[in-house]
Amino acid sequence: MPSSLPPPARTEHEPVSDPAFEPDPDFDPASLPADPMPLHLAYQACEAIARIHYENFPVASRFLRRDRRQALAAIYSFARLADNFADSERPTAERLRSLDLFERDFLRAMEGEPPNPILVALADSVERHSLPSEPFLDLIEAFRMDARDTVFATWDDLLGYCRGSANTIGRLVLALHEVDDATALRESDDVCTALQLTNFWQDLGRDLERGRLFLPLEHLAQFGVPRDGIVDPARRELVSRLIEHECRATEELFERGRGITRRVPYGLSVQLRATLLGGREILRGVMRRGQGVLEDRPTVGSLARVRIAALALAGFGG
Repeated sequence: MPSSLPPPARTEHEPVSDPAFEPDPDFDPASLPADPMPLHLAYQACEAIARIHYENFPVASRFLRRDRRQALAAIYSFARLADNFADSERPTAERLRSLDLFERDFLRAMEGEPPNPILVALADSVERHSLPSEPFLDLIEAFRMDARDTVFATWDDLLGYCRGSANTIGRLVLALHEVDDATALRESDDVCTALQLTNFWQDLGRDLERGRLFLPLEHLAQFGVPRDGIVDPARRELVSRLIEHECRATEELFERGRGITRRVPYGLSVQLRATLLGGREILRGVMRRGQGVLEDRPTVGSLARVRIAALALAGFGG
């Protein structure tokens, strides 16, 4: 999927830039000011964060209405902020404490007292679009699992994690577009889970370096790969077969969910088609590499992004 966002849409009275809210690639949530700020600047902060950190999850599109595009940037920034707390290099107890405080701040924002720019924008989006608050709390709970470096015994355990870490975002996007059809919700869950899993397989090497493992333990046992053997060159064939197994299961989810593109408004449909095309391209790259993905993380290059955009506009990908 595209690795950068288009330039943010400006509100009517928004200045061209505010350097205080142009976070660098090493963006630290603690750098966010606590003072109240104008709403348009709060949205600008969210869009700046989205531009820099976006890679495999589309959060804004010029095919979407401006207010929805801004709301998506706020949702993404919320997720990014929570992710930063969970992924920090601090001890687990401190990471969990940060997430507890973030949850408290979110609840304050829902009561009309947002303490930082991201929550200023998010609170406005939730009120303006009548978004439910439960998915945000579910997302924080999933990040608590990240902070604990949770290991998943079974495939079903991993899918349960994805329900909180990924499917919540998809359901918020559908709520933003006033889509509540049961089939659409189910297909959205399949696509979002597939995207999350694709990211896990894509980042397998990075996560192992951090001490994280998203491959289910039951699958390691099934393919005869001990946890410390995933990086062993002598087990290349076994590990590659394991990765292929995970990729094929993930592809089934993409296939089951692709009908979502026919159940949503045009602008979102274009974005979802691009998402599916990009996600599946990454997944094919993982499958081709096998164990090599540990050292050679697949990405979608500039030319591929142009091709994906053209295909999505032409109606392919759903």
